[in-house]
Amino acid sequence: MRKALSVKQFNEYIKSSLKHDPIFQNLHVKGQVANYRISHEHLYFSLKEGDDIIDCVIYYYIDKDINTSFDTGDEIEIYGNLLFNNYSSRLVINITKIEEFGISEDYKIFIKLRENFQKKGYFDSDKKKEIPKLPKNIGLITSKDGAAVEDYLNVINQVPNDITVSFYPVKVQGKNSIYEIIKALDYLDKKNLDLLVITRGGGSKEDLNVFNSPEIVEKVFSLKTPLISAIGHKIDQTLIDLVADLSLQTPTEAASVTVRNYSFLLRDIDNIYTKILKAYRDKLYLSDIKLSFLKKDLYKFDPKNLVKKRIDDLNELNKSFEKQILDMLNTEKNKLNILAYRLKSIKKMLDIEKNKIQIKDMEGREIFSKFSLKKGQDIKIIFSDGEVLAIVKDE
Repeated sequence: MRKALSVKQFNEYIKSSLKHDPIFQNLHVKGQVANYRISHEHLYFSLKEGDDIIDCVIYYYIDKDINTSFDTGDEIEIYGNLLFNNYSSRLVINITKIEEFGISEDYKIFIKLRENFQKKGYFDSDKKKEIPKLPKNIGLITSKDGAAVEDYLNVINQVPNDITVSFYPVKVQGKNSIYEIIKALDYLDKKNLDLLVITRGGGSKEDLNVFNSPEIVEKVFSLKTPLISAIGHKIDQTLIDLVADLSLQTPTEAASVTVRNYSFLLRDIDNIYTKILKAYRDKLYLSDIKLSFLKKDLYKFDPKNLVKKRIDDLNELNKSFEKQILDMLNTEKNKLNILAYRLKSIKKMLDIEKNKIQIKDMEGREIFSKFSLKKGQDIKIIFSDGEVLAIVKDE
């Protein structure tokens, strides 16, 4: 049995075979330009004929004397050699010369279809249905094998919502996919959903060519359910992008648009909750103030408190009366004491006056000794309250 080749040996064998084959080293191929792009100073595109396709590259195209004025859809002839990429296992033509022939027949067909549908008004903005702000029931049309389903649902599940997704798997490239997509659109449109989303995870322009189908354009235009298309990059615009109610680039972007208002709703709910909470706290604060005043009024007008206040008032009044009476008694007592003092003083004066008796002769001379008197002599005895005449009877 022959020994198995390693992967490296296998790739090197292919590269060596291509390098030594004169046909592959002197290629002259014509076809339609597709997937035109520039990256890191290199120009990449594909040549196609029907469903067949081959990748091409011009490395450091700015420094090369090669005509690069062509664009997607142009018919060109290229000269170059075939290369094999070890890392991607892809064959690519390294171009050394280009001759341009003009727009290809396939691209002319695309332009004619676009113009016809545009004249019919299929792309008019006033005929597009409004995308619901908070869709609840969504129909998703894409391949079950691609990453589009996972990408779309991952974004949907990042935001709290009540969305239900009805998934209808279809092929998203090849002629047979046209009828699967139309069937999916027709089926989901009858379910009265809020929104339809048709998407895929990118691909070459040729992979997306199914979405230029006139049958699909007609079906999308007749839908009663709003439709979002997200089937490729903007540079790869298809007819379904033009007829859809909203055209986006990727499944992730389609999902973001679907749930963005749920994000706003959550933010608005938080804002409303904050406002309600503040209003409640303010009202509670005012209620506390009112309650404190009511408590004061309740205490003030409580019968028990009123009776107590009356009792306290009576006690204070009684104390006041007692004080007034005591004050009056003390005043009268003081008056009596003063009167008694005065009477006592008068009595003393009277007593003094009683003891103060003068004896005078008729001429008014004061007599101090009995030896100054003569028997039968007239004298005056003067008292405090008057005088009397007397006659001395004895010596």
